[in-house]
Amino acid sequence: MNSAASGEKIKALALVSSGLDSLLAARITQSLGIEVLGVHFSIRFNPLLEDAGTRLTRLFEPFSLPVRVVDISEDFLKVVLEPEHGYGKGVNPCIDCKIFMFRSAKALMEETGSRFLVTGEVPGQRPMSQMIPTLLHIEKEGGLRGLIVRPLGAHCLPESIPEKEGWIDRGSLYGVQGRSRKEQVVLAEKFGIRNFPQPAGGCILTDPQYAARARILFRNRGRAAIRAADMKLLRLGRHIWPGPGLHVIVGRDMKENNVLESFRAGRWCFEAAGIEGPLVLADGIAGEEDIRLAAGITARYIGRKYEGPFRIVFQGPGRSGEIEAVRLDERLVESWRI
Repeated sequence: MNSAASGEKIKALALVSSGLDSLLAARITQSLGIEVLGVHFSIRFNPLLEDAGTRLTRLFEPFSLPVRVVDISEDFLKVVLEPEHGYGKGVNPCIDCKIFMFRSAKALMEETGSRFLVTGEVPGQRPMSQMIPTLLHIEKEGGLRGLIVRPLGAHCLPESIPEKEGWIDRGSLYGVQGRSRKEQVVLAEKFGIRNFPQPAGGCILTDPQYAARARILFRNRGRAAIRAADMKLLRLGRHIWPGPGLHVIVGRDMKENNVLESFRAGRWCFEAAGIEGPLVLADGIAGEEDIRLAAGITARYIGRKYEGPFRIVFQGPGRSGEIEAVRLDERLVESWRI
């Protein structure tokens, strides 16, 4: 049933995340004697998130399921900035995201000799991208029409080519649909998955605060000038826009300060001299007034145990120095904050 005429074992590529559904889909496929390779397309717009390779190894290694992690942040940025099918409630281009991933998976299928793609999609689970007509549209646009097997929801969907050809047994697949996870929990026990992750906040692009910051960034800077590093920075710190040109990011604690350090290149940096305080990054500094403004914002977030005025050290493209600053009015700074 699951072998080619030559006796060669059938291979499948599984699109995986750190969630239960994709792990279940891969395990179900593996249990039918198919050689499964997982691929995780990493979009690193959240620099505070644990490394994808570490998370996935912890989940998939106990089942001898190898996973390849491919960082697509730079290429995917084009999809985020100009989605053909629009956004969800945030800046999440869910339909275009899936199409992009399927096209990327198709190239990897050819490279690895995989006959079909496996996903953990469940019909009706997500309103934008997992209604049945949308699932089929995405499949077609991704260049994989008929070549995607969704083991959890297969019985709710048209028969795929792998099922018709007998590469995978349709009778061993399932008919899960909707948003309830009761059936997945039962299946997890059946397939020996006990330490599975609970549903988390989901894609960072759906987060309301992140989306608000992204919309301001798109409007003020212009989409053509935005890079993947800019999208990562939206997850960090306090974001302050005194005007359309000046963007100031203030670290909230030592952990964020440490992460912000890796984004210093090409940006203006402001820090208090000789005392504890935030690391502040700025884009769009146009002259002395902007330097004084960014220094005043830096002073605003220095701990109250210190009294001003403060010496603020700054460094930017082609220039560095020190300036005296007092705390800017809290209400004014808050009015600029996104």
